[in-house]
Amino acid sequence: MSTNPLVEIRNIRLGKAASLRGLGLNPYPSRCRRTHYAKAIVDDFAGHEGRTVTVAGRLMAWRKQGALAFGHVQDQSGRIQLFLRRQLVHPSDAATQALGYADLPLLDLGDVIEATGKVIKTERGEISVLVEQLRMLTKAIRPLPDQWSGLKDREQVLRKRYLDVILDRQPHERFAAISRMLAAIRAFLDERGFAEFPTPVIQPQYGGGTAKPFKTHVNALGCDMYLAISHELYLKRLIVAGFDKVYTIGRYFRNEGIDRSHHPEFSMVETMTAYENYEYNMNLIEDMFRHVALQAFGRTQFNVRGHLIDFAQPWRRVSMADAVKEKTGVDFRACQTADEANAHLAALGIHEPQLSVGEALVKAFELVEPDLIQPTLVFGHPVEISPLAKPLADDPRFVERFEIFIAGMECGDNWSEQNDPAHLLETWQKAYRAEERDQGKFHTLDFDFIEALEYGMPPTTGIGPGIERMAMIFTEQENIDDVIFFPLMRPSVSALNASIFGVQEPALAPVEDLVLSCEDFEALCDDGVLKPHAHHLTVTPHVRLWGVRSPLGRSRASGHVDIEGFLPASVLRLAGYKIKSEEPLSEAEEQKKILDLLDLSLVQFLRKTFPECQVTVSPATVLRSP
Repeated sequence: MSTNPLVEIRNIRLGKAASLRGLGLNPYPSRCRRTHYAKAIVDDFAGHEGRTVTVAGRLMAWRKQGALAFGHVQDQSGRIQLFLRRQLVHPSDAATQALGYADLPLLDLGDVIEATGKVIKTERGEISVLVEQLRMLTKAIRPLPDQWSGLKDREQVLRKRYLDVILDRQPHERFAAISRMLAAIRAFLDERGFAEFPTPVIQPQYGGGTAKPFKTHVNALGCDMYLAISHELYLKRLIVAGFDKVYTIGRYFRNEGIDRSHHPEFSMVETMTAYENYEYNMNLIEDMFRHVALQAFGRTQFNVRGHLIDFAQPWRRVSMADAVKEKTGVDFRACQTADEANAHLAALGIHEPQLSVGEALVKAFELVEPDLIQPTLVFGHPVEISPLAKPLADDPRFVERFEIFIAGMECGDNWSEQNDPAHLLETWQKAYRAEERDQGKFHTLDFDFIEALEYGMPPTTGIGPGIERMAMIFTEQENIDDVIFFPLMRPSVSALNASIFGVQEPALAPVEDLVLSCEDFEALCDDGVLKPHAHHLTVTPHVRLWGVRSPLGRSRASGHVDIEGFLPASVLRLAGYKIKSEEPLSEAEEQKKILDLLDLSLVQFLRKTFPECQVTVSPATVLRSP
């Protein structure tokens, strides 16, 4: 360990901290005397020229030339140059905590310092602070990564976002803009009479959505509870209590997959408005997006997933059934039975039979979603998938509900709330299955909420756009990790840190339920987010052959692929792998054909992307379905 460069640098810097203490200077004082941020001085030099200012921040550049020294200090607003002349800088003094010119070798890049002096322009025209007094605020023990190249490793960017933001102003501004976005959302709702309430994150009964929850245990109460998957049932209790317009910007926890647009922990703004229906919220959400675009970003046009999105234009509003009919020519409203609807699905190439006409419509709608580029409000969802929404008065097969789609991405779910307690209880009880209670497949029974409804909740409607989805749109990012400052990752202690801190590298539990689509998998590999853990990868296809064949006699097949060796302690599963063989085949021939097709697609991708790895294909597991 002693020969490691980082350890040597760290020891040298620890020695400098000791030398500062030897001079009577505290390397970690508790107070700063800053009077100005860098940007304010640079933007208004005329108003600051000749004035004495105190700036503070991280030392990002430093060079010393005899009796002169130059540096750049960086704060949250930007950078400004420090100009030091030996005869002007106060000497080291324990009483004032000043660091003198002779002791400048105790400074290192990355240190946090304070500088007091007059604002000037150098002979080269650079706005600078002519330093008279310098103070150490924080001695950095570790060196910053190279500033020219920054952090190149994607995993290091995500794990050490603080370093990425120090070195690169672009992500710094991105996260600052997201903060402004949150402030703009709050201002928008506050101006319209909404009151913000905190709602519980730890809940005795998760509800308000269908998602697999995180479970925890409350020692003081001696019972299991859940992390919130939604906050809407608490907002509705506030409506019952007599507050007409309420909202929360809360944290949500759904123990499900991680991909380019999903994260187990995320944020939403949820509102509830009494005495209105879902049409009110169509206007509210459209106005909110336009307000945020202008107030937080100063424009209405954004490049989202390669599309120019314009929030200044009126949003399109279309029913789900009409959207599907426009795309496929099939009007599912005319279907009388599930069998009839499933026949339409099969003709569209979807061989996943649904239990009802409404669920078949939702499945067919998946074909439409990628085409919803400009902001679109899709309304009229089937009642089967919307137990918390009110049925439409003129067609109770559908409900007063709408979803937001932008650049083919779903960005929020909204509806007129069901306030008939008897109807809601009956709907919940029909869907409830005790053996699958925590699997996130249905809305769980919340009898306390039903009791609240029995006291009477006025007509109510709510919205729930995801904060991260909004941030992806407005900051023009395609990966949700790039708008989450602290993305969820497996814990890691490097061998070097384990040695420095005198700890053991923790043993990690196996990853469970890590499932990606083939598209997301390949994109994450291309982005450098996913890399093989081992040099030997084993690909095992699991294929389901469907009894039906296409009109051309082709076999239909779908399934998933398991890859061993990609993750440290588990199997990575790629779901939704679809295959069409070109002609009728026997079972043995079909298995060989499937392997040939896999070898031409996924396996070739692996071999091309990771040439250092040996890729082996195991025999396919083939299942037949009627």
